[in-house]
Amino acid sequence: MEETTSAQATIPHIDAELGKFSQACTVVLTALAFIFNLPVLVLITMILLALSALIPAASPYRLLYQHVLVRLGWLKPHVVEDDPAPHRFAQGVGAVFLLASTIVLFLTPAPTIGWILDLIVAILASINWTIGFCAGCFVYYHLGRLGVLPKVRYEGNFHWRGVY
Repeated sequence: MEETTSAQATIPHIDAELGKFSQACTVVLTALAFIFNLPVLVLITMILLALSALIPAASPYRLLYQHVLVRLGWLKPHVVEDDPAPHRFAQGVGAVFLLASTIVLFLTPAPTIGWILDLIVAILASINWTIGFCAGCFVYYHLGRLGVLPKVRYEGNFHWRGVY
């Protein structure tokens, strides 16, 4: 049996496949909201992202992924060493953009700004989903270097994982 050092035990991990699934869902929902002019779908997506960022264990994306897709064998976990904090930060930023989008779409007579914010989330989520670059993680890392946010909890700083 392998011995685990204290350094190995403190290295955080994430399921990269869950991340990709979450990004794909966000892309689909935000794109459908835009295409079919459904502001309520922007609101629903914002709630999903906010839950995922604030209470990761209760994330609807995680629950669907773990209890349905993985159990049916449609997706398989791909656990990698990475700090989950930047990913939660990115989800939180996406939720804030969608909150602003929702407010504009429901409370103003000019919805263009709201749809632009929705499309920004869709585009950034699709970049993360397809090529593996997380803009929110990138911002988190640099804010951590400036001392605004905690530094990432693994050696190697920010890295662009790309598509695995």
